[in-house]
Amino acid sequence: MKPLVMIGGGRASLPRIIIEAVEAQGREFKGFLNVGDTPEPLLHARPLLGDDRLLDDPDFLAAHDVVVAVLGPHRRPICESLLARNASLPAIVHPGASISATATVGAGTVISAGAVVQQDARVGRFCLLNTSCSIDHDNVVGDFVSVASGAHTAGHVTIEDDAFIGLGSLIVNRVTVGARATVGAGAVVLRDVAAGVTVVGNPAKPLSRG
Repeated sequence: MKPLVMIGGGRASLPRIIIEAVEAQGREFKGFLNVGDTPEPLLHARPLLGDDRLLDDPDFLAAHDVVVAVLGPHRRPICESLLARNASLPAIVHPGASISATATVGAGTVISAGAVVQQDARVGRFCLLNTSCSIDHDNVVGDFVSVASGAHTAGHVTIEDDAFIGLGSLIVNRVTVGARATVGAGAVVLRDVAAGVTVVGNPAKPLSRG
């Protein structure tokens, strides 16, 4: 197992979640890389190895596993650039999570303590599964999906790329949440959600733009 390098290390929750999971796994955490011209101050006393120009060095990439702790519009381009360079992008799974032996988890996905991924679920690349959420049996979760703390799905749910599933929400069985859709906090989703639509409430309905 290669030493792990994290891209980004500001005061947001994701870098802290990753560090805690990595240290709980007992694996070597090498340090951070800054991103951009005005990086945030590092929250943790961990080594700063340089900036993201190191990702242009094939020897550096060959020697390290890489995890992306950047959120917002810069996350996808960084991840896709790393894929194009054949970087090693392991999933980061906290030992306190429960992942079925028949489930699959894609490259670069981060799974927090208490999260559950059940039988034959397929979780895509660069997803974020937060504290005590659950992805039930036979779910299909696309790339770059974020599932907030305490959100739960029933069986045979499909969540397409870049969707956001809000805090404490519930999705019933065989529902599809479209690409880039948002399920609001506490929503109870009984029907399919179209791509790009935000739904809220119980039962969940599209958010009025008026």
